[in-house]
Amino acid sequence: MNVDNSNEDFIHTKTVFRRHSKGPVMFNGCSPSGDVIIIDNISQKKSYDLTGWYIERQTDSQQYLRYTFTDKFILPPMTTIELWSSTATPISISNELEHNQSSESHEEEQQTFVIIKTKLLTWNTAQQWSINQLFDCHGHEKAIFSHRTLPPIEHEKEE
Repeated sequence: MNVDNSNEDFIHTKTVFRRHSKGPVMFNGCSPSGDVIIIDNISQKKSYDLTGWYIERQTDSQQYLRYTFTDKFILPPMTTIELWSSTATPISISNELEHNQSSESHEEEQQTFVIIKTKLLTWNTAQQWSINQLFDCHGHEKAIFSHRTLPPIEHEKEE
């Protein structure tokens, strides 16, 4: 089958991701498709009790969502947790990361990866933007992760 793509115009978009944290517990990523939210504890020595902490997610296409961590949810040092929606299929990145580590990094503490299948059907799909906030049990913002897809780039027409 021969497909002629020469007459198709490509749409160029740019997606900007931003993250900020007040401490070593932070977002590592959030899937615009609503499959997974990833949180890191980058502290090399301190565990964090996330009991009562919560994530608030707002997107352009679906309603506001809140997820609260259950009792005795301890995030050990140097640990990444992947919080998957119940309808998504978890794909761990740990094998790829371990494979790409240099020999020097084996002397340091290695990152631990934990996959958690939540009871949420979805983390809500985001078409053009999402804002994800992590709050402690007292309602203080600890981390934020956002994405925004900018409008398509207009191409100059050749004369």
